[in-house]
Amino acid sequence: MLLSSPVRPSLPARLLVPGALVTLAAAMALLVVLHVDRRLAPLDPVSSMLSDYALSPGRWMWDAALLLTSTGSALLLVALYRRGLLANPALVAAKALWCVSLLAVAVFAKDPQGGAITATGKIHLYASAVTCLSLPIVGWSLGRRHRDDPRWRRFATWSRRLALAAIPFYLPFIVPFAVNVVLGGHLPTVATGLVERLMMVLEIALLAVLGHWAHRAMRAGGQLRAA
Repeated sequence: MLLSSPVRPSLPARLLVPGALVTLAAAMALLVVLHVDRRLAPLDPVSSMLSDYALSPGRWMWDAALLLTSTGSALLLVALYRRGLLANPALVAAKALWCVSLLAVAVFAKDPQGGAITATGKIHLYASAVTCLSLPIVGWSLGRRHRDDPRWRRFATWSRRLALAAIPFYLPFIVPFAVNVVLGGHLPTVATGLVERLMMVLEIALLAVLGHWAHRAMRAGGQLRAA
């Protein structure tokens, strides 16, 4: 076996992770502005859902944040796939589903509280449910897959922890949603805005771990072996 010289990634490949991190950082900045500037979004962060920003004067910032998050996540998907970390087709599909569902949440706005239920609102609801589940599934599965690899053990551990930590924050949404669909009733939730924002923080942290992981993997590169 002959060991060839390291192959330097192409410029587009080298820009994948930096582009993803810049894009995600821009999305987080928009979300912070929405939470701080009451003129753009006069909402109560404890009781108002994140999707209520789509019904506020700052809707364009909310849509832009979702678009940027989807784009940054897609770039991370490509970077992780290129380094062989996200090789399982099911995980690739789950990560792609996260990106697509974010776009659907942006395109299809929620129905106003107390208003008529529309097809657009239903699509928004189902897309939100998919968004809640897809990223943690990717984080947990990716961490489990690489938990014994000494190069990635630390990233894998934090990926699993954050994914598991997010699960309790989905229950106040998933349980009422399931009950309402099955029984046709209405099961109220408490402080859904605060719960959803805590869930968002965990998802942002998980994306940060995946971004750092992809950055380290791209820097590690590799050497081609020829017979």
